Amino acid sequence: MVTYKIIDEISGYSSIIPSLIGLLTLKKLRVNSKLIVLLCIADSIAQPAELFCTDAKIKGMCYNILIPTEYIITFFFFNANLFSKRGKKILYALGGIGFIMALYFLFFVGLKGRFISEWVCFNNIIYTAWILSLLLDIYEDDSIFLHSRMPLFWYLLGMFFFTSCTILIFGLWDYIMLSTSEEITLIFVTYQFFNISMYILYSTGILLDVSDNIKMNKII
Repeated sequence: MVTYKIIDEISGYSSIIPSLIGLLTLKKLRVNSKLIVLLCIADSIAQPAELFCTDAKIKGMCYNILIPTEYIITFFFFNANLFSKRGKKILYALGGIGFIMALYFLFFVGLKGRFISEWVCFNNIIYTAWILSLLLDIYEDDSIFLHSRMPLFWYLLGMFFFTSCTILIFGLWDYIMLSTSEEITLIFVTYQFFNISMYILYSTGILLDVSDNIKMNKII
């Protein structure tokens, strides 16, 4: 239980690391990295609520506000990266469906009630589709090779593993809440691990972007 509490606290603050790195190096970052930093800042505002707030409704509201915020930033991230006609069509079609679902949750469920786990699950299914669409675009274009020296590689890696874990957990949210305390702890330790890993991967991508900028300036 003590181990879970430590992991939970690390997870709650983990988004602050890429946020600080991004803010300190903002002028050296390209569009992709700036959007990732913005995403991390949004998470940094909402996630500590889990640690400091005791009111379940306020916690739920903080996370419910984060859901559409993340969605908008993620949409612009993939809009900046998807380049094929098919990829753009998938982006806008799913983006429209996600917008309609957002209106439904906002007007018929509301932000102030319970934590809307099904909204999180639905959005992460869309994110996964966008990730796979971008990977397909890159695969089909012989002039682009995705490798570990590219910040985008680390951003997609972090997103993909976290969205997959999120879909599984929040898709089974009601069932998980009926499980024993030991099972719930194990599930959430796994989720927190993926959360921490995502921000470490984001930090890696941001630092690579800064490094590339410094190298380019030296050449110039």
